[in-house]
Amino acid sequence: MALEHSLDRKLRALGDPVRRRLLELLATQDHSVGELAEELDLSVATLSHHLSILKEAGLAGMRREGRHHDYFLLSPGLAEASQWLDNLRQRRSRPDWNREAYREQALRDYLDAPELGLPTHPRRREVVLEWFHSLLETGHLLATAEVEARFAQITPRGGEVLEALVEAGRVERREAYILVSD
Repeated sequence: MALEHSLDRKLRALGDPVRRRLLELLATQDHSVGELAEELDLSVATLSHHLSILKEAGLAGMRREGRHHDYFLLSPGLAEASQWLDNLRQRRSRPDWNREAYREQALRDYLDAPELGLPTHPRRREVVLEWFHSLLETGHLLATAEVEARFAQITPRGGEVLEALVEAGRVERREAYILVSD
C-alpha cells in the first residue's frame, strides 16, 4: 500500500506540465529557485509550490548552503514510476499466447450463441470476421450461394456476416460471386 501511495504521488506530480518541465531542467543540472523562476517565468511562490510537490513525491531534492537552495533531480524516484510504466507496457505486449487466448475466447463466445449476431465490441467483432474470412480461399471467386451455405452451417445470420465482411473490405461482391481478398 505504501508503494501505491508513493507511486500515486509521483504520477500526480508528473501529471502537471510545469512540473514535467521543472524535471527536464533539473535533469540537465542543479538549479536555484531564482534560476528556475526566471527560466519558467513563474513567481517564486508558484515555483515553490511545484517544487514542494516534486519533493514530496520523491522526484526532486534540495541542497542548502547558507541562504542558497539548489534543487536537483532524484533519479530513483523516476525509476519507480518508470518501472511501473514498463510493467504496464509489458503486460500489454505479452507474447502471442495472450492475444491468442483473447481471440479464442472471443470466437468461443460467438460460436456459443451465433444466433445473437456479430459482437458489437470492435476487437471481438474483428476476431470473428477474421475467422469467417479464414474459412474462404483468399484470391478466389466464389459463388455467393456457396459462401452463404458455408456460413449457414455455422450461424443463422450468415447474411449479416457476409455483409460485415464486405464492409470490412475482406470480400468484394461481383454480381453473383464473392471475391475473397487477401
